[in-house]
Amino acid sequence: MKNIRALARWVLMVSAAALAAGCNSTAIRVGGAPEASIKNCVAAASREFRVPASGIAADKGSTPRDGVYAVNLKIGPQGRPALCTTDENSAVLGVVYKRPE
Repeated sequence: MKNIRALARWVLMVSAAALAAGCNSTAIRVGGAPEASIKNCVAAASREFRVPASGIAADKGSTPRDGVYAVNLKIGPQGRPALCTTDENSAVLGVVYKRPE
């Protein structure tokens, strides 16, 4: 649980730093993350949260910095928000639930 919290903090810090720096990637695709990243995130979330892939919806994707994609997911019938990150090769770096605000 401690590692998941650390990963979530890291992802949020990277996202905030990219926004603060005004990073713009020339590799951004429509909707943010490439389709392969979204598919891999859904599969990883399905395994991690023990939810069928059909119960996971990709909300949207973004590129917080070059070579890293962030995909927002909705998990289960309640639509619990989660965040998945992938690298430029669509390999999943991590998937975590988002904290309620």
